[in-house]
Amino acid sequence: MKLLLGTLFFTITSLSAYDYALKPVRVTSDVHCFFGKPEIMDKTNNGNIVNSCYIDAEEGYVVVDTGPSYAYAESAYNAMKKIKSLPVKLVINTHIHDDHWLGNNYFTEQGIKVLATDDFKVNADMSIPTRMQTYISPEAYAKTVPTLPTEMISSDTILTVGNQKLELKIAKHKAHTAKDMVVYLPKSKVLIAADLVFNDRLPSVRGGDINGWLSALEDLDKLGAAHVVGGHGNRTDKDAAQMTREYFTQMRNEIRAAIADGLGIDETIKKVSMDKFKKYKLYEGTHRHNVESSYRVLEWE
Repeated sequence: MKLLLGTLFFTITSLSAYDYALKPVRVTSDVHCFFGKPEIMDKTNNGNIVNSCYIDAEEGYVVVDTGPSYAYAESAYNAMKKIKSLPVKLVINTHIHDDHWLGNNYFTEQGIKVLATDDFKVNADMSIPTRMQTYISPEAYAKTVPTLPTEMISSDTILTVGNQKLELKIAKHKAHTAKDMVVYLPKSKVLIAADLVFNDRLPSVRGGDINGWLSALEDLDKLGAAHVVGGHGNRTDKDAAQMTREYFTQMRNEIRAAIADGLGIDETIKKVSMDKFKKYKLYEGTHRHNVESSYRVLEWE
């Protein structure tokens, strides 16, 4: 019996102690980010496919997106404490895709506020298993409890945390999701653009709107950011959104031309192959669906 209990304790402890071995990358002196792999989630990467950032506000950290699991959030915070041991003052979720917020309960269990848009009330379905629960390992998912933000907003908001002014801006139209939020830091001219910006891998517009996405990118350009951190991809210079913009601009032009020529959706999918983008990760599994989704939007213009 003692052996059984000991084995059980060891198993539970092991399940709750998964370490992603995350390494923060310095973007500016007050912003460090963790950059995920340009892959789909599986039991090898355990959902480490997403970017999340820590903002040093002097009196504490502001966390933008908590990642795919409790263990991810814990691993990220432990890594940041090695740079500067600060408490977390605020957590921000940029949108409803679960790779960005399933680490929430690591912070809410400590009484830390999690802020997001009210889209979570509408489109975050808590009644079904999350993608991460389905596709990553039980060890990595252990202790993860899908947890909604504790406060939700419906319009642009300006906050001050410590020595940081945070401009939270919500896309005016459906883009990557129904409500995408970005965080702009005027002090260091850092834009944490989340999934409005992809590089290294193709963006996915399924469930979104190509027109709204391109419009959102135009609005982000007006901020004049010196550093742009996307939701996926390692590029963080001022032109980090270039690939996303070029990809969707070319796609929209080619689909509109195909529609004008009377091509149906299947013919358009075959024609709009956009071969120069084949070099980007996840082209094979993403591009066809992007054309299909965008055709269904553009045919009604």
